[in-house]
Amino acid sequence: MAIGCGSSPEEKTGEKEPVVAEKTAITGNATKGKSLYITCATCHGQKAEGMLALGAPALADQEPYYLKQQLQNFRTNKRGAHAEDAFGAQMATFAKTLDSDAINDVIAYIKTMPSTKPEITLEGGNVENGKNYYNMICGACHGTGAIGIEALFSPRLAGMQDWYLERQINNFRKGIRGTEQDDTYGAQMQQIATAIPDDQTVKDVIAYINSLQPE
Repeated sequence: MAIGCGSSPEEKTGEKEPVVAEKTAITGNATKGKSLYITCATCHGQKAEGMLALGAPALADQEPYYLKQQLQNFRTNKRGAHAEDAFGAQMATFAKTLDSDAINDVIAYIKTMPSTKPEITLEGGNVENGKNYYNMICGACHGTGAIGIEALFSPRLAGMQDWYLERQINNFRKGIRGTEQDDTYGAQMQQIATAIPDDQTVKDVIAYINSLQPE
């Protein structure tokens, strides 16, 4: 998942503006998607609620445009190709069994799932410090309520599992994600993630996201 873009705490002169995508309608057949989702349910759960034990995030509340983008990224080796991304590699294998129509169908079925309320697992974060950092480096793309912005292809963060957010932010910070060729949005996030100075600040930002009420 690409988690954020915008400006760093210390603005860099000449920094590129975030890439804005054209909106595209996502239509699919939920009935067909239900059959296809059987494979997905092994890791993501019967109700797309996610599974900590398997490192698989919830999908039910994520935005359709982002689900489609990421499935396509997995299919085309823009994500999950790094040697240290074991979870991504697993997902890439499954994504490559889906064509464009099947992706739309699976997403249509996922959007029939009820909302989930993930358990908070991350401890030791400072909500106020996290709020300050979120507003400086995350809010421009993910929105004031962390619900994502379609025009920027930024995902919803509010209501997502904190352990998954922590792993993905750190993947961006380490260059495990966002460094593959043609992953434009991932590259933006990778650049911004380097502005997060340490693991504690990552926890602080996620603690703030945990404090938000999903819409």
